[in-house]
Amino acid sequence: MGARNLTFHLRARYQTLMFGPSARSRGLLSLCALLSLSPAVTAQSGQHPSSGQRRIRVPDPRPPGPPVAAASTTTPAPVSGLSHRAGRPPKQPEPTLPEGIPAGAPDPLARRIIAGGPVAEELGQPVSDPQLLALREAERALFPQNPGGFQPGFDWDHLDPSAQAAGLPPLSSAVPSATLPEAADLEWLRSLSLPDFRVQWTDQVVKYLKFYRDTAQGRGIARAWAAKSGRYTRAMRGELARAGLPRDLVWLSLIESGHNPTIVSPAGAAGIWQFIPASGRAYGLTVDRWVDERLDPQRATEAATKYLSDLYQRFGSWDLAMGGYNMGHGGMSRAIRKYNTNDFSRLVAYEAGLPLETALYVPKIYAVAIVMNNRRAFGIEDVQPDPAISFDTIYVDPGVSLADVAKVAGVPLESLRSMNPQYLLGSGPPSEEQKAGEAERWPVRVPRGLGRKATQLLAPTAKGVQLSSYVVRFGDTLESVARRRKTTVTELIALNRMAEGDLPMPGTVLLAPRLPTGEVLATDEEEAVAVPPRTVHVSGRRRVFYRVLAGDTLEAISNAFKVTSAELVSWNDLEVTARVPEGLSLQVFVPHSQDLTQVRYVLPINTRILQVGSAEFIEHHEAQNGRSRLVVIAKPGDTLRNIGQRYNLSSGTMERINRVHRDKKFAGGERVVVYAKRGTSAPADKPNPLAKIDAPHPEALP
Repeated sequence: MGARNLTFHLRARYQTLMFGPSARSRGLLSLCALLSLSPAVTAQSGQHPSSGQRRIRVPDPRPPGPPVAAASTTTPAPVSGLSHRAGRPPKQPEPTLPEGIPAGAPDPLARRIIAGGPVAEELGQPVSDPQLLALREAERALFPQNPGGFQPGFDWDHLDPSAQAAGLPPLSSAVPSATLPEAADLEWLRSLSLPDFRVQWTDQVVKYLKFYRDTAQGRGIARAWAAKSGRYTRAMRGELARAGLPRDLVWLSLIESGHNPTIVSPAGAAGIWQFIPASGRAYGLTVDRWVDERLDPQRATEAATKYLSDLYQRFGSWDLAMGGYNMGHGGMSRAIRKYNTNDFSRLVAYEAGLPLETALYVPKIYAVAIVMNNRRAFGIEDVQPDPAISFDTIYVDPGVSLADVAKVAGVPLESLRSMNPQYLLGSGPPSEEQKAGEAERWPVRVPRGLGRKATQLLAPTAKGVQLSSYVVRFGDTLESVARRRKTTVTELIALNRMAEGDLPMPGTVLLAPRLPTGEVLATDEEEAVAVPPRTVHVSGRRRVFYRVLAGDTLEAISNAFKVTSAELVSWNDLEVTARVPEGLSLQVFVPHSQDLTQVRYVLPINTRILQVGSAEFIEHHEAQNGRSRLVVIAKPGDTLRNIGQRYNLSSGTMERINRVHRDKKFAGGERVVVYAKRGTSAPADKPNPLAKIDAPHPEALP
């Protein structure tokens, strides 16, 4: 049949088989369909369809009788001795999944195994805010495109002190009349109280204000934010004031997160101030598998005040500083240099001056700050703010779980988690540095009034904890960490709230049992490592070995050992364009002075070095299977097939070992390698019998 008909035929069989049977047999049937085999045929063959067997000998499951040909639209020519009949045409598959049949879902564990680590969906799980989503949807209608052409806007910034304090815009003759709103709108705007930072009035600001005042969607968003603002605003405004910054910058965080401390953007920004991990760490926030202080409103606000202060120091105006907060200070600086102006409104107006998101970001903050300072004018004065978050802070040792704290404090665990969202694994993390044998203690918030009680009840529990930290090195596995700390993988998983099969990233701090005084970490060892079948020596360097983990790359390995990727390829006979697979052992030559304390490596004295292809190499690996390598002598007429049968080896295995066709007949005397069960010896060659000797004639004797 043609390629198109063949594709349809296979697809039809695949869909029929996939939709009909139970989920248990669906995978087997899908393979059968693609190979045009029945399930019974595949099961009886004893071979996986992709195992490399070109021919599959299968007994016919039907009772003996005349063979049946495949269905055909034409009558085949009669064949002597055979009787043919037409079969049923294939059934048309259903276009949709039948009712009652659940849709299949991918196996997450299988995907992680194939991907060699976390799949793309696991690397970031965005969490958004309904009001932010609604505002973005409204912005598509309010601002369908970038502002075109330069318009100074409503220049109400150059006010005398009394007017600025009252928030009254002057009627400046220097401003084109076309840019001013109608008289009624002007009087309404003049009556609004302004925030404690300079507002640059633009058409975008006025549109946002009208959206919040005049539309049901805008009023709904404003009311929701007015309620949410009660949780953290008072404390955050106080932190901003202590840092000498405008207190109304608190509304920047509302635009960033909706005051949801656990929000995560698709780009990986997190928390109430939406720090990305790198920026958060730069401003003192801990971000690792244990704790993410971006989710802690108090710690994140402390970092944000420093960041905003630095941005203002760089740009000297809050519109540029806030724009830099959104697009990055580097991008803002490049735009200023490119267009040779430090006026935010002019940068917005120029073609490709600023991203649309940044062009709307600053007016959006101005507008929400005005709304929150004029709640009566926007009809939200009756909104009851959520109660402010109040708590006591206690300090716990590494490994003490929030569940333990909730139990002694007598509060629901979920309530405690909502007060401490920064503890990702639900317990106090380990500390990288310890002084005098005591680990750093971690703050945990409990409802106000319960701090003293929780501290007293936790004290006896803390005394029994004998744990310390372990910083994961490049190349470490749970097995290697457990071996070094003389514990078990199961105990490590339990202590660190890990899933089975998790690979800790380099630099991760784990909790592990403390070694008794005087004991040292166990040495890294390997049973055996394989090296290329040639001698490699690099003058002035020492050789170490590294076992590749899932997800490793040549670049990452070379960076860890401070060598080049080209050197790794040369020393280990690698293909530079291919991925280095898990389990590969690499020999690395590093300078004698190289510091490898952050890398897991094995010294030559702690492993058995085997050259690939050597007799020692083969003997080692076959010993794992309970076999040993033997060399036997072929007899005339022998084939690999019948020699393999004597040692319980398949023809394919014999071909793989000897690289000779399984049915080739030997002339006799050839050496054939077999991997035989340990203890088996090669058959000894029997000596040829002596020829018959006739007795000498007596007369021939002396």
